[in-house]
Amino acid sequence: MTRSPAEPKPVPVRRYRYSKLKWRILVHALDAAGSLGMRLWRKFRPALRVENPRRILVVQLDHLGDAVLSSPLLARLRVAYPEATIDVLASPSNIEVFQSDPNVDHVRLAARNWFARRRGHWALGTAVWELGSRLRGAGYDVGIDVRGDVLSVIVLALAGIPRRVGWAMGGGGFLLTDIAEWVPGRHEVASRLALLEQLGIPDDEPARVAVYSTDHDRVLVGQWLRDDWPERASQVMSQSASRSRGERYAGGRLKTLAAPSETTTWSDEGDWLHAGRFGSEAPMLAVHLGAGMAAKRWPAEHWQALLARFLEDGWRVVLVGGSEDTPVAERMVPHANLRDWTGRLTVPQTAAFLERADLFIGSDSGPAHLAACAGIASVILFSGTNRPGQWRPWSRRSLVLRHNVPCRPCHQKICPLVDHPCMSGLQPERVYRQAKRWWARIHREESPHAPI
Repeated sequence: MTRSPAEPKPVPVRRYRYSKLKWRILVHALDAAGSLGMRLWRKFRPALRVENPRRILVVQLDHLGDAVLSSPLLARLRVAYPEATIDVLASPSNIEVFQSDPNVDHVRLAARNWFARRRGHWALGTAVWELGSRLRGAGYDVGIDVRGDVLSVIVLALAGIPRRVGWAMGGGGFLLTDIAEWVPGRHEVASRLALLEQLGIPDDEPARVAVYSTDHDRVLVGQWLRDDWPERASQVMSQSASRSRGERYAGGRLKTLAAPSETTTWSDEGDWLHAGRFGSEAPMLAVHLGAGMAAKRWPAEHWQALLARFLEDGWRVVLVGGSEDTPVAERMVPHANLRDWTGRLTVPQTAAFLERADLFIGSDSGPAHLAACAGIASVILFSGTNRPGQWRPWSRRSLVLRHNVPCRPCHQKICPLVDHPCMSGLQPERVYRQAKRWWARIHREESPHAPI
């Protein structure tokens, strides 16, 4: 195959994880000079070993999905150090994940951070210095940089934290006291847990991602669903009452509802998708139309075509996401069974809603990881920006779909190609059929979700 000169090429993973050449050069120069200086410094001041930390700081300044992938690390830290104070330095985009986590004692907000930096508004150096100075008197014994980011490592050093755990592949390894081995392509959950091995915490149990919703969140979601589909709710209550009076009891004993016959056949055309499949309650599809960067977004016209197919099958469809997803949601053609909840739910409320849904479809973004926490069947549309094996949701119920292109992984925020082939080439009909088959496979016998 002949490659056009203008066509982008894959970005290989080398010593440093950065995709831009200028960052790799800068970090390499910093490490070369810093390593020499640190060897001289350690001759006079050896690194302090803290075996039983009283205060631990986890630095997580990136995005919502990244924060979800760190939840197993926090849970294991709590088990290993039940008496310690565990704090998180978070960003505005992920703070809700940590505020709801019972394993976290305090959340410190880094309102100014380089992952959400707006060009021309403030400098990287002042943000790093401000965070390091603010943390310096907090008395942390251990600091953990989960991402592998040179600026986060510098913050830990400026804060005066004696034991600093992280990765060398992000740069600044000379400032760390404990460096974990970086394995390219390994899933991010496994990589985060590998950091804990430096603290003597073994990775010997299955990991589970979690975003913690309250019963109040679940009640609110149930009320909103009832308000949006009041006729269905009244039908369910009426039929439930009818079964209670007669059908469910025989001779004063509880009658077990019949299970589907083992000889039931399932066609490929979606007759099992119709509203009558589970009685009066039509299955519910949760959809996230957006993504954190343009290179991960599926075209709006593809979304409209996909939603139309599910709505024709009788599904209820709810659009979820932040307020930044509202403009594309407003472009969808209105339908009696389509609801726009973008910008309406908090992160824990979104997780609570996904517990009620039957199927989730979305791009590689934060809500896809929330669906993994909820344990529902999910179809994730991956672009060519990164490797699915490393960044996919941590769930066996998540199906990854992608359109192969020769330039993946490119690690670009905006695709330089006009037609954005890795996403535009992923056709709605393919997503529709794969989603049907995936949902049928998981919901082969009956829906696990109770009526509203």
